[in-house]
Amino acid sequence: MSPNWPFIITSLFVQEPATTDAAIFQIRHLHINLFLIHALWLAATVIDIWLGYALGKWIQKKFQGTKFEVWSKKWAGRVENFIGKKGEKFALILLGIINFPYANAFLASWLDIPFKNVFVLLLIGDALYWAIEWAINIGVRGYFKDPHTALFAIIGVALVFSVISKALLNKVLKK
Repeated sequence: MSPNWPFIITSLFVQEPATTDAAIFQIRHLHINLFLIHALWLAATVIDIWLGYALGKWIQKKFQGTKFEVWSKKWAGRVENFIGKKGEKFALILLGIINFPYANAFLASWLDIPFKNVFVLLLIGDALYWAIEWAINIGVRGYFKDPHTALFAIIGVALVFSVISKALLNKVLKK
């Protein structure tokens, strides 16, 4: 069985837990070079963060002076007041773990946080997410010897992780 590279590459860009875990499962099952995979993940994450932030800044310029901009600045002010200056680092790292890098960067572009800080903090959070996904994969695979059962269990655990993390994100953003 050869690697399904379009699936693997897409999973590295999208970074949704179930597909990421399925891709990691395939990577491990086929003994694909881990240095290559980690380098691809890093490149995909850097591109995701940069594009998300750039798109956010472009939209801010495009909608300058509109009701959308007023609403966005009001929302960004509420978020900044909620997390505070000391909490912004933790919040961006947490977002990196529980949400998609491109979406996090897009949201962060509305906050009064320099891109360098956004980039580093989201990258740390996404690296923690990547480590969690690998740990899920290795841990679950250690319990199941049958590859098909292991794959279903890995995807199931990833879906539970996804639901819990999205519920946490919703709770944080509603306050």
